Amino acid sequence: MKVKRVVYGICVIAVMTVIFLFSNQNYDETMKTSDLIVKPIENVIKENTDKTFETEKEEESYFKKIESKLDIVVRKGAHMTLFAILAIFVFLWLKSFNIDNYNATMLTLGICSLYAGFDELHQHFVNKRDTRFTDICIDEFGAVISMFFIWAKDKLGGYFGR
Repeated sequence: MKVKRVVYGICVIAVMTVIFLFSNQNYDETMKTSDLIVKPIENVIKENTDKTFETEKEEESYFKKIESKLDIVVRKGAHMTLFAILAIFVFLWLKSFNIDNYNATMLTLGICSLYAGFDELHQHFVNKRDTRFTDICIDEFGAVISMFFIWAKDKLGGYFGR
């Protein structure tokens, strides 16, 4: 059990570090990172669109809007995913102390919420980044989703963490 505790603890710290490093990117850097996913999707949309445009400016404006929306989905989705992963490892780490599922879930959600708040506070001090309560909610929603799946797995047979 101690080996699992150490491994899960290392995983928690690793995910927190990844979140911190992404949050440490300034706006331009974070846009370049999300463009790794957004640009290929945008190119597929451009190649497969049947929409006709009267002017080049109209076409450019149309695809700028798509790019902007895709960027938001990708960035917020990444936040949710990272916090879902964080929640799983926090839960497993807490379970390694033989904490029951209910208390492990509540502690997991609390720890993830605190870290989401810390993450937003950290972004306040990063150049060209801002702090938003909605981002904390998005992060916490990722944690809630993972806890829901853990709860569902527990109800469907066995508990997560053995």
